[in-house]
Amino acid sequence: MGDSWRHRKRSRAVVRRVSPNFTNALASYFGTGPTDVSLSQAAHDDFVSALKENDVDVDILPGLSEYPDCTFVEDTAVVVGDVVVITNVGHPSREGEQLAIKEYLQTHIDVVQMPFGAKMDGGDVVFFDDRFLVGVSTRTNREGVEFLREVVTERGFDLIEFQIPESTLHLTTVCSSPRPGTIVAAEGHLTPEHFRTLEDEGVEILWVPNEEAYAANTIGFENGNLLVSRGYPHTKKILENAGFSVRVVDMEHIRAADGSLTCLSIFF
Repeated sequence: MGDSWRHRKRSRAVVRRVSPNFTNALASYFGTGPTDVSLSQAAHDDFVSALKENDVDVDILPGLSEYPDCTFVEDTAVVVGDVVVITNVGHPSREGEQLAIKEYLQTHIDVVQMPFGAKMDGGDVVFFDDRFLVGVSTRTNREGVEFLREVVTERGFDLIEFQIPESTLHLTTVCSSPRPGTIVAAEGHLTPEHFRTLEDEGVEILWVPNEEAYAANTIGFENGNLLVSRGYPHTKKILENAGFSVRVVDMEHIRAADGSLTCLSIFF
């Protein structure tokens, strides 16, 4: 099990505090728009506490008033083995968020810059064992996927491409991989056909009921602990029955801006 965690071990993370203008963050899928910056920051603080409870060394960057969505750092970078790809984020209002993240990460890991014309939100990327699951969505174009394919292939990984349905924002919104050999997926957004090849290889697919699709976004740790959003009892039970020790985080005020657990950090 130890070696299977080699490329996904979560020992260090960077996060960014909620923007003072978080109430202006984008919300067009499942969010209604944030209404309270202080409660949103409290949720973020609890998320950081949950990471630290699992021995993650967390660096916290300040929120930026000019970028209401800046707390969703996942979209700005994709870690691929020994390098990090700095993306061109998919929504025009967010372009520029990645500059401070690049400045921070390049002191810790080699940086690869995505070329002009290629777009990608890191929220469309799920790392699963020796491959990357990548979605083409409203925020990630085919040029972005093909550039990432070059980077991952050069480093010995594979890439599986998904077409993201209009019902959801990102791949990570409805899919996560909390441990080697396991994928959590949301019914009503993804189908068994998406994972047919993986299931044929013996991959465990844990299906979350459509009414709790938001809870398909999880963060797992090598010790068997798992972070999941509060308020989804059926999903919590499914994950506990699968052997996880579940720690819930109240994400109500983060969800209001179309954000999920994985959106809030970059592990490297």
